Amino acid sequence: MQEINVNELKPHPKNDYFFDDIQGENWDAFLESIKTSGVIEPIIVDAKTKTIVSGHQRIRACKELGIEKVLCEVRIYDSEDKILKDLLETNLRQRGIGNTNPIKLGRCLRELERIYGTRQGSSNPKGTNVRDLDNTSDITQEQIAQQYNISIDKYRNAEKLLNLIPELQDMVQENKVSTTVASRIIARLSPTDQKQLILTYGKDEIENATQAKTQQMIDEMQRLKNVNAGLQMKVDSKQREI
Repeated sequence: MQEINVNELKPHPKNDYFFDDIQGENWDAFLESIKTSGVIEPIIVDAKTKTIVSGHQRIRACKELGIEKVLCEVRIYDSEDKILKDLLETNLRQRGIGNTNPIKLGRCLRELERIYGTRQGSSNPKGTNVRDLDNTSDITQEQIAQQYNISIDKYRNAEKLLNLIPELQDMVQENKVSTTVASRIIARLSPTDQKQLILTYGKDEIENATQAKTQQMIDEMQRLKNVNAGLQMKVDSKQREI
């Protein structure tokens, strides 16, 4: 453990990709906690670069409150994947309410799967958890979900959201399209059909549409596509006859 000036600590370059800043009333309460009790949990940093692994929000609070030095747990890492693993695990646990951004939650889970070599299937033997199985390929989605108190449905829906094109991912993050509609209906479309959905109806029509309404729009879009395909076939056939 050592005290380090907060201005010497660097944010991890992928932290914003995986996690949002705490906002609103939650941020006000967080600030008050730091102001009243100080930084209780040490910041975890990479020894080589002084990059923050865990503690981005605490450092953000320190800068806002004018706290110049914090106690840090300095760790030596031998790979970027081990840094990412700690970044994801500690942030998902310490935030209490987890990652409330559904797109970024999906990114966290997908990255953990890559690091662990996750396969689908039933959980490992009782009493075995994710941390016990580092460097193995036996970790399941169910096991990761249990580790972070996420239902397997929420887990898989979060990952389905990653199949959305960027425009639709943005709409989900802005709460303009519900995660249910996006993951269960829109994410089943190909990227081309997702783009066509926006072109056909516009973002305003898609925003806040119910599951039934969204499915109706998709069915109508597919019907029009089939009609147009049939008309094109007739045109092509006449041209060949000529």
